Amino acid sequence: MTIKIQQLIVCLTFFTIGCNTNNADGKHTVSDSTRTDTTKIKEPGSYNYDLSHPEKKWRLSPDLQEISGNTWIDNNHLLVIEDLTPNLYLVRLDADTATIEKKVSFKEETPGEKFDVEDVTIVNNTVYALWSHGAVFKVTNWQAKPEMKEVKTFLSKENNTEGICFDPVTNNLLVTCKNESDVEDEKKSTRAVYEFDLKADSLKREPFMLIHKKDLEKQAGEKLNFFPSAIAVHPVTHNIYILSTKDTKCMAVFKHSGELISFETIDKELLPQPEGLCFSPDGTLYISTEGKQGQPGFIYQYNKK
Repeated sequence: MTIKIQQLIVCLTFFTIGCNTNNADGKHTVSDSTRTDTTKIKEPGSYNYDLSHPEKKWRLSPDLQEISGNTWIDNNHLLVIEDLTPNLYLVRLDADTATIEKKVSFKEETPGEKFDVEDVTIVNNTVYALWSHGAVFKVTNWQAKPEMKEVKTFLSKENNTEGICFDPVTNNLLVTCKNESDVEDEKKSTRAVYEFDLKADSLKREPFMLIHKKDLEKQAGEKLNFFPSAIAVHPVTHNIYILSTKDTKCMAVFKHSGELISFETIDKELLPQPEGLCFSPDGTLYISTEGKQGQPGFIYQYNKK
């Protein structure tokens, strides 16, 4: 009898250990019960966004059909760009209408040239516009008599740089590549975010963070492709938001350390080509989408839930 009781205790002990262990290194695995719900962007705390239900929507003029970036100015204005010309557009957002209040050219155009400027951000009244070939255009005095300095980086058209934003944690800019990461031995599907040093006016060689396709697929629970088109740092939580507009239209949210938090697919009927992303200081989210098949571009506002 004593031997049988001892055997029973041993069996129960192993069973208990098995039920309370995730894996050998203590990390939690993703299961159907823990996988992120892809109907809403979810953050720790109260900053959640439902991308299927915007609070406001603004139809844009034909000049902004190919809007490719936006950044917050104040509660009534966004500064935006479109990818065909080197122009900045100050857009006023009223209750039902979006009006171009000011148009500023920051680079002389070459006839027949497609400029392909992809995103814009602003820091202390200095505007930074991103070219898809890796260069950053630094525009000072943009509201009166703009002066532009082109800062070339080691990135190129093969990297296809499409997202730029200010990071209040590092007080630098973040630049994301839509295509190749430019990191040796990384897979072609790996995407990189680099840090642009504002004091040195140069791009740091070491990637700020790497995005691996397998991590996104694990979170989403399906196969997907990820091609970053815009990036923004949340002003309160400092989490990093990244849009993808090619193939799988989606948004991924990462901790500032680079760990993936959540993932959400985007309704392509609502946002056919989302390429612009920014926040107001209180966490209000703005996403812009290009117009497709003759349709206009739009700006959408999402309030925290």
